[in-house]
Amino acid sequence: MGNCSTNLSCCANSQKTIVQDKVCIDWTAAAAAEVIYADNIAQDIYASGYLKVATGTGPVTIVFYSGGIAGTALETIVVASGSSASFTVRRFDTVTILGTAAAETGEFCMTIRYALS
Repeated sequence: MGNCSTNLSCCANSQKTIVQDKVCIDWTAAAAAEVIYADNIAQDIYASGYLKVATGTGPVTIVFYSGGIAGTALETIVVASGSSASFTVRRFDTVTILGTAAAETGEFCMTIRYALS
């Protein structure tokens, strides 16, 4: 890391080690929300990625939550069939996917970043 000589929060601990993981899945959406990612490290995480809807008759919705599916919905993205959407989101721990029927299929990829203590 560079030389931190300020009081910025990014310089509070100049010895941070950032880890990056990538998660990619093929999915088939149902008419009921399903968890496609759950954080088990209980840290402040950041992620960028995309949702691609390859086939289906209706839109697909992904929701990023803080505090699990009973918690707060932080970001909701609706993607039409045959389209894709990219995202960058932070401070979430759960992601769900919801289709309009069991016919929607596609791909979900995200690169997750978090600091090790």
